[in-house]
Amino acid sequence: MIDKILFGFAAVMISEGLVYLLAPHALETLLKTLKTLSISARRQMGALLCMAGCILLALSL
Repeated sequence: MIDKILFGFAAVMISEGLVYLLAPHALETLLKTLKTLSISARRQMGALLCMAGCILLALSL
């Protein structure tokens, strides 16, 4: 069980690191765009991403 959790954390860290390594300018642009959105729009986007992740996780089991 713990090995799967560690694998998940490692996969997230690798994918996050690759974004900073390969496309730092695109990440800056994305963050500037997100800054222009309202708080409620950011929360809705976060909720949708969270639900999508949960669905993907449920489908993978």
